Amino acid sequence: MGKTVLLWFGLIALGVFVFAIAPRTPTLAATDSGAQSIYLANCSGCHGAAGEGAVNIAPPLAKNPYVTGNPKDVIQTMLTGMVGPVKERGATWNGSMPPWQGTLSNAQLASVISYIRTSWGNRAKSVSASQVAAQAAAASPQAAHPSTAAPAANPRAEVVYIANCSGCHGVAGQGAINIAPPLAHNASVTGNPNAVIRIVLDGRLGALKEHGVTWNGAMPPWKGTLSNAQLAAVITYIRTSWGNKASPVSQGQVAASK
Repeated sequence: MGKTVLLWFGLIALGVFVFAIAPRTPTLAATDSGAQSIYLANCSGCHGAAGEGAVNIAPPLAKNPYVTGNPKDVIQTMLTGMVGPVKERGATWNGSMPPWQGTLSNAQLASVISYIRTSWGNRAKSVSASQVAAQAAAASPQAAHPSTAAPAANPRAEVVYIANCSGCHGVAGQGAINIAPPLAHNASVTGNPNAVIRIVLDGRLGALKEHGVTWNGAMPPWKGTLSNAQLAAVITYIRTSWGNKASPVSQGQVAASK
């Protein structure tokens, strides 16, 4: 009995000690699994699961002064997207980031922005859905970062591809190790056009094997971000470029798949 009581009191003391050293205000990264899920599904494919970035693709978000700086800049970048080059830590990234306005809700955008501003050693204030909504409702939103720009409205295929897809899949459709598979000589790209349309519209998450290699990156959905004309143009472009020889895709086919 005496040993049992001593053990019981010992466990209580240990619990009090652990409670005392535990952080009283956990970061969003530790508490908001929804924000983490949004990040992993939409952002980690380029920026890494731990915000470490990827060579020649996307800069790190961890300990990035732009991420932890003026929240309006970060919000605007998420809304309007970004086209490189971007300099960070002495390196230059020339990838492109799609605009997320219209793909993620204001609440989801606020959640994921707060997540990257409070994770991986970042210590900045969270942002609210109302802050995002205020900027999203601006009459003529402009990219906040000097090197950012919204994707071109011109539906010319190459312009659309370079602005929105080349950051991950490469300018020549060569893909990027651990990020995105090659589109050149890719049987999935040149196969059933309806399957390609669905992937571009809805995005893709999870392991994908191509050319004997497995890619685990995430591709964002482009439905609601690009017009039917732009979607048809870019899908036709990847199906007929870099040695690919497949049928083009029409706006009508894209519209029918929505």
